[in-house]
Amino acid sequence: MIRKILSTTAARLLIAFANLGIVWLAARTLGAEGMGTISLFILGISIIQMISAMVGGSALVYLVPRYPVVQLLLPSWIWAVFVSLSGSYLLFLFGLIPGELASALAAVSLLQALFSINQNIQLGQEKVLQYNFAAVFQTLTVLVTLAILFRVFGQRTIQSYITALFVSYIFGILLSFSGLSRRREKVKRWNPELFREIFRFGGYLQAASFMQLFNYRLSYYIIEKYFDRATLGVFSIGVQISESVWIISKSIALVQYARISNSKDSLYTRNLTLGFIKFTALFTTLITGILLLLPSDFFVLVFQSDFSNVNKVILSLAAGIIAVAVSLMFSHYFSGSGKPWHNTISSGIGLVFTIMLGFTLIPAMGIAGAGITASVSYIAGMTYQLLIFRKVADCRWSDFLIKKEDIVQVAGILRGKT
Repeated sequence: MIRKILSTTAARLLIAFANLGIVWLAARTLGAEGMGTISLFILGISIIQMISAMVGGSALVYLVPRYPVVQLLLPSWIWAVFVSLSGSYLLFLFGLIPGELASALAAVSLLQALFSINQNIQLGQEKVLQYNFAAVFQTLTVLVTLAILFRVFGQRTIQSYITALFVSYIFGILLSFSGLSRRREKVKRWNPELFREIFRFGGYLQAASFMQLFNYRLSYYIIEKYFDRATLGVFSIGVQISESVWIISKSIALVQYARISNSKDSLYTRNLTLGFIKFTALFTTLITGILLLLPSDFFVLVFQSDFSNVNKVILSLAAGIIAVAVSLMFSHYFSGSGKPWHNTISSGIGLVFTIMLGFTLIPAMGIAGAGITASVSYIAGMTYQLLIFRKVADCRWSDFLIKKEDIVQVAGILRGKT
């Protein structure tokens, strides 16, 4: 198990560095306005993917060991085509995506959905190494293709970014297909009852994720409505830099989830979660503090003069970034303990704050207001989880104080000693 966790952590680090490279290259080439347009395009893909994942998402991981793969692939593909086409049209109809990018959004969203389906089937077959390799390869392909188009061919346009995504997902799909089990199964390809089961199970799993997506990204649409694409581009860069801090906490959450899911000792899972909360809070605060020390001149040097206000975005997001890192520990505790509805409620609470504050603070304060809105939303959701965890796990407030044995315990688990 530890080998799989370490490979996943390494893969996420590689993907994170590659994504930073993509952001750096695109920001310096396309400027703030170009990054704003790309942010809307990526958000459109994310929204479509969330709906597509109701059938082709993480529910497949659970269903793959229980049903023939061929019966899972067909409904997932059909749903992916339907959602990609209809979703792109609706986003265009409501003015949430630039009209000239609607066709590209449909094509890239479909490829991304097919890639995600293959990846989830790989996870269901416990092919974690192949899953990680395909994910890293896809991201690196975006970076390499983008560099070639920008630097070698001189095609410094948003279309080059879209082309890079298109190429990366095609190669990613081919690679992920090669990692699927080739077991021949003589069964019917279409199973209506299974389709209903996938939809029901997947819909439940995606409810919290869908609300959390809008929790994270609704501000993008509000910024574009009241300001312009350049302002959105600056904010999106600040968000991506800030959220890179979550890499370690997400990796730790994998260890926590695996441990809790396989344990019936409630005292152990409580103490484990408490230890991870303290470790994550301490580490995330340290890294966030380092980011806050970076002056605006640093971001101008890295991304050009358009992005001089990135440090203001990071400052306004700082408290929220720490809150989400801690929230990840609560989320995996509830999921591993069979109480995932608390995560859905937490996301719903956060979304209410995002809606209430977003249309007030963002028009008045700009990107700083967007960051404050996000921070308040994240803290509100995490506070609900904290109160429920304290009640369910029977904790005292003093249990949340950092002790030496907590750090020793967590370090031992991460090294695979306990």
